[in-house]
Amino acid sequence: MEKPPPRQQWSSLLHKEHRRSDRKDLASTISRAQERISTKTSDPQAADFDEAKILFAQGITCARSGDLETGAVQISSAYLLDGRSVKFVAKMADDIGACEKNYVLDGKLLTDMLENESPTSFSCTILHIMLASFLGSTPGHGQELIAVAMVRIDQLVTCIQKNLEIEDPSKHILGGCLTRKALLYQKSSFQMALGDFKHGMRSLTDALKIDEFYTQARESRACIWGARHLRSDRTVHAEWKRVITENHVDNRGNEVAYAFLVLTTLNDSSLGTVGDARAWYDKMRAAIARKDEIYGKRRQDELPPAVLNAQSKLDDYAGDRNIWDSIAGIERITVCEKTGRACLKCGATETVERKRLNQCARCKAVNYCGRECQVADWKEHKKLCKILKKGNNEQKKK
Repeated sequence: MEKPPPRQQWSSLLHKEHRRSDRKDLASTISRAQERISTKTSDPQAADFDEAKILFAQGITCARSGDLETGAVQISSAYLLDGRSVKFVAKMADDIGACEKNYVLDGKLLTDMLENESPTSFSCTILHIMLASFLGSTPGHGQELIAVAMVRIDQLVTCIQKNLEIEDPSKHILGGCLTRKALLYQKSSFQMALGDFKHGMRSLTDALKIDEFYTQARESRACIWGARHLRSDRTVHAEWKRVITENHVDNRGNEVAYAFLVLTTLNDSSLGTVGDARAWYDKMRAAIARKDEIYGKRRQDELPPAVLNAQSKLDDYAGDRNIWDSIAGIERITVCEKTGRACLKCGATETVERKRLNQCARCKAVNYCGRECQVADWKEHKKLCKILKKGNNEQKKK
């Protein structure tokens, strides 16, 4: 593999970065690092997260004790296993104790490991990819670091393709975490950070070709499809339903999956009723509560955008409980009558003249056997009619 970019391109960014680790933030980091999430759930991803945190702490301890090579391998393995385990600050506060330093990777230690490693080693390459993820948003050389990191990823993928034994966990190469699918997933993150969503999706698709059950990649791709309206609601809906079936019940991504199922159901009536959307919404709320229980409570503004959008969308369909009940009533009538529709007021399936029922001209969602029933029901139907009409108009615009 080619050598990484000159040291000046990345070390200068670390020196320019003046943000130090905050005492309160560091205390929170240490608390999370010491907590064992896997004791709260049997979710395999939680177990991976705990293992990655242990690997990272061991790597930092080794590196700070002078064994930079072992430290680099362990930290790189932790990053590949679960990148959320890596806590990075460009510059450590001067008054941080030795014990506290063992939970944080700072710019100086990262620089020492990069200079100690062979430029073409696997661990050095992963450290450079890590560096791009840490400093990619920095003005100046940030985007250049991302571009170089993507080249390095391509080189690693090519290298693994020529020697697939590298991916064999029994070989213990970077803890068995150095795989093509993991590298392609990281590459897609860089591509999306640069606004290249087309190639970002292609990288995720390539990862899924290697392993069709690499659900993490499927989730990320479905997010792009749904958020940027790149695929039909039906396609996005089917993709998220598959994600739900593959995920553990406590998977931290379930809240987003259910949120998109809410949104796609409301956008396309052929995917389900409003009651179905409400059922998905209830599952989304349960997933949010479970994630907060396992990983820590969040504020409303810290929830994923898809979750916030689902909450907002449902507000348009239901101002109060009575409207939900009215909608459910309409759905029950429509679903139960296999041979036709029924009058919302009296339940009749035809008019007095034995003709087809009259449809509400505004919302086109309910039916009446005659003017008498429609007038009698108008007071209750008026508010609901407005909501249904708004939904129809939004559907026509798409």
